[in-house]
Amino acid sequence: MKKSLKRAAAASAVCAVSLAGTLAANPTAVAGESTEARANQKTITDFGMKALAFGTKVSVGGIDIKSLKDSLDILACTRSAGVERVKPSKLSTDQITALIAENAPVDIAKLISISPSTSRTSTYREGRVTGTRAVNTIADITLGGELVEDLKIPTLKIKGLNSVADSFHDPADADGDGNPFGTAESFGFAGISLDYEGTVVEDTPLADLLDIVNQVAAPVNEIVDQLVTLLTDTVGGIIEIPGLGSIGLGSSFSTIGEHSASSGASALAIEVDPSETDNDSPVLLKLGYAQSRIADSVPSGVFRSTIMGLDFEALPINDDVALLKMGGIGTQSIPCEGTGNKKVVKTIEGERSIPLSLPGLGGVAVLDGLEYSYKAKQMSRGRARSMAKSSLGSFSIPVLDLEITGISSKLNLLSRKGERVRGSDKPKFKVGDILYKGESLLPEGGLKIRETVEFTIDELQQTGFITFGPRFTRNYYGANLSAMNVKIPGILDLDLGWVESKIYPR
Repeated sequence: MKKSLKRAAAASAVCAVSLAGTLAANPTAVAGESTEARANQKTITDFGMKALAFGTKVSVGGIDIKSLKDSLDILACTRSAGVERVKPSKLSTDQITALIAENAPVDIAKLISISPSTSRTSTYREGRVTGTRAVNTIADITLGGELVEDLKIPTLKIKGLNSVADSFHDPADADGDGNPFGTAESFGFAGISLDYEGTVVEDTPLADLLDIVNQVAAPVNEIVDQLVTLLTDTVGGIIEIPGLGSIGLGSSFSTIGEHSASSGASALAIEVDPSETDNDSPVLLKLGYAQSRIADSVPSGVFRSTIMGLDFEALPINDDVALLKMGGIGTQSIPCEGTGNKKVVKTIEGERSIPLSLPGLGGVAVLDGLEYSYKAKQMSRGRARSMAKSSLGSFSIPVLDLEITGISSKLNLLSRKGERVRGSDKPKFKVGDILYKGESLLPEGGLKIRETVEFTIDELQQTGFITFGPRFTRNYYGANLSAMNVKIPGILDLDLGWVESKIYPR
């Protein structure tokens, strides 16, 4: 570090700094090639490939706002090379800020400006190399500004934030490690700047950060390397920016086995929590996420599935956006290639609580006894079979004295080459009991599929509805289903025991 750039202890400084570069977790791999060049004519392979990318994930007080997992692009398991999906943002910058403001103090929400992002997922075959790639790009991010009159908040600006995750199979083994599977993951940006007006203590991470990015004459690669080293070596990987919050590198991973490879990159994690306020609900932004996976031995098709305890929307704003949307806890999926008919069981230990914010009541939903199980097998003559099950010991809303027990949904599928997948019309649902204020709502003989029971909520002057097996939809390849739906119109809509399962030939 240049001594001339060191700040004196407790010195006051006004700094505006910028840099551009790429942070590559695996620079020797082929991540630099464009998606457009790779996404060529579709070709059926013997690989199973999938990818996922999103721009912005927002948590307030430790709770994810799923509605703000913006530009979410999911490329489901496929055998086809040459597939490409592009997903732009649904939300404008103002809408993102407004949704954050509904869950966070307004004085924090107005400090966050995130431009719409674009996610792109693709599969490719170039020469003998087959792979799948996920990319997310966010044009502009600005954090900071005037919190209150005469109080200057530091301003952090990031341009062109880019995350890439590439997983591939190269039979030539170009890197010479003895394994044809490989990955390339990276994250970078076109520019980053920090306008900071305040005291900076010498030899602190903040001082080092300002020193690094203010080296105007230094080569970009050198600056990037120093920034990565600083954030990596700092305890917790986080640098505090007084008056604004903190910034840290995201994470990346690479898992390579004999028959598969997976890759992921999350560019940055930024917490906005101005120290001048008495705020107890900091906003955590996870920016720029990409993930991909490839596996071999899928001659009969790929398995597409989602198994989770619940799918939940609260306080819907319109048909596309809810104030709070939460997906399943510990969500599971069958690997694209299957499990070799080995049954996999995932148990979620202990209770899980979800805030409901019922008008005038508040309250939480409590889930206990979550268990997911699945198995799948590639078979001869183009056949494949799978089983997926979601079970929930109990679901309750204590403030309403409502409890549902013994919930489960299960789907068995069998595919034959050139035929409609069998079993999608035979889902299995179970419910033990539905208790409201200590009284069972189950009719004699139990509930039939899509049958609904009602319960009156005096505190809300509302009627609630509970439907058995409500979300049963099927197509040529499989079905989507849930065991129970709990709905209080205009307040919440919640599915329990959610299973999506398909066997897809291409």
